[in-house]
Amino acid sequence: MEVDARALFSLSAADRTRLARMSGSTPGRGPSGKLTWAPDAVITRIEQEVQPQVSLQRMVAAAATTAFVFTWPPAFVVFAVATIVAPSVTDEASVGLTAFWALLFAILIAITAVVQVLTRRRTATPEAADEDVSPRRIPLRMAINALVTGACAWLVLATQGLSTSQIAVLAVVLVVVVHLLPMIVARLLGRLSRRRRASSSDPDAVTTRT
Repeated sequence: MEVDARALFSLSAADRTRLARMSGSTPGRGPSGKLTWAPDAVITRIEQEVQPQVSLQRMVAAAATTAFVFTWPPAFVVFAVATIVAPSVTDEASVGLTAFWALLFAILIAITAVVQVLTRRRTATPEAADEDVSPRRIPLRMAINALVTGACAWLVLATQGLSTSQIAVLAVVLVVVVHLLPMIVARLLGRLSRRRRASSSDPDAVTTRT
C-alpha cells in the first residue's frame, strides 16, 4: 500500500498506525514521491517523535497532585459537617482534627493514584488502552475506586479510635461525595453540552426558535 508523503504527515499518529496495520505491507522502495509503509517498529518510533511521551516523573507528580487536590476539600467538608451535625459519628472531634483526618485520607488516595499510574505504565499497550476506556470497564473502575476510598477511610479513621459503625457511615458519605456526585455532575454537564451542540447545528431548531 502506497501513499503520498504529504498525505502521510497530514494524518494523525493514530490514523497512521491504523493504516499501517491494515496495509500489512513490508518495507520497500516505491515510486518517486511515494512512500511504502514501514513495519510497526518504525511507525512507533515516528509516533514518539511526533507525540513525545510524558515522562514517568511528570505523570506521577500530576496524578498525586490531582488526587490530593480533588480529595482533601470534599473529605474535610464531610468530616467537618459530620462533627458539627452529628458529633457522635466522629466522637465529638474538633474541626481542626477532622482537617487532619482529611489530610491523611487525601495522602493515602494520592499514594493509590501513584500506584495506579505505575501499574498502568508497566502494562501499557494499545489493546489495554482500548479496554480501559470501554463502557464495560467503567462500572468495574467505579467499584474499585469506591473500595479504595472505603479502605483508605477505614485505615485513617480506625487509627483515630472510631468504631466500625462510625467508620461505615463516614466511608459511605465519602464515596458518595468523592465519586458519585462528581460523576453525576459530569454526566449532566455532558448531556447539556451535547444538547447545545445539537441545537446549534440543527437549522430546523434555529428556525423554530426564531
